[in-house]
Amino acid sequence: MKGHRIWKKWTRGALVLWGSFTLVFLIFTSVPDPARQLAGQQADPEVIADLRARFGLDQTPWVRYVHAVQALSPLGTLEDGGWGVRWPSLGQSYVRPASVGSLLMQALPATGLLAITALIFAIVVGLPMGLVAARNPGGWFDRIVVGGSVLGMSAPSFFMAILLGYVFAVRWGGWTGLPLTGSLWDLDDQGQTTLALRHLILPAITLGLRPLAVLSQLMRGAALDVLSAPHVQTARAFGASENEVMRHHVLRNALNPVVTAASGWLAQLLAGAVFVEFVFGWRGLGFLLFEALEQHDLPVVMGGVLLVSFTFVMVNALADLTYRLLDPRAAQD
Repeated sequence: MKGHRIWKKWTRGALVLWGSFTLVFLIFTSVPDPARQLAGQQADPEVIADLRARFGLDQTPWVRYVHAVQALSPLGTLEDGGWGVRWPSLGQSYVRPASVGSLLMQALPATGLLAITALIFAIVVGLPMGLVAARNPGGWFDRIVVGGSVLGMSAPSFFMAILLGYVFAVRWGGWTGLPLTGSLWDLDDQGQTTLALRHLILPAITLGLRPLAVLSQLMRGAALDVLSAPHVQTARAFGASENEVMRHHVLRNALNPVVTAASGWLAQLLAGAVFVEFVFGWRGLGFLLFEALEQHDLPVVMGGVLLVSFTFVMVNALADLTYRLLDPRAAQD
């Protein structure tokens, strides 16, 4: 029975990946003649025909779709002509002389660092805020947390990126020392490549504001539910201090919904980093996809969407495992 549930989850994840790829492929098949857009409206017809033949755009959408699915399959024809296990291929970029997979792997570490830092910021700040607010519901700090959470969840990321960038990098840049734009690697005065983690601060805070608002609200609500439970009242009756109640009874039981939400946010942060990376000049996956959309580089966009979908499936699988470790009863359901 347990093996059946695991198999069902992985099948559902594979269907999510297939559906995401198919949907994006169908959307981009409606783009009128990508070869003409790549070559320019005044380009020689022979140049346009050469581009169509090089990227397979002269074939029917159905044939292109079958070839794309075959390239993604881990089983197929090897370079030596044999049959076996191989790395899936996302195709070639229309604009850059590189494969889509290599471009995504070059950009992914910067976006992964940004998303993980933003999530850590949201967890480290949001969970204590929710716990403290739950200890005194209706108090001044609780009202600040609730009001701030509403603002944090409703404010778009691109608006907050512009606002924080203007305030902390433009107006107060001399005091904070934070630059408006910059990537993970920078050049020093000697022309050497150096790690520039200070460029990470503003985009990570901007990207982490919305999950911070959600996680603080979830932790507050879950903690209030646990605090009213009978076993917590019994612990208080036996003389347990408020700190012991929060640490031993409330925190562990309240973490279950928070872990589920945090896992979903990691994949959403990868997808939602497009505007934040563009505003702050952080050259990651979002910046790459934005450039690909501008340049009509459809294989890169499709590969990026598939990569985010794959990350979402894997993160959800890890979250399910973590949830079962935190609550052994879930493993028996």
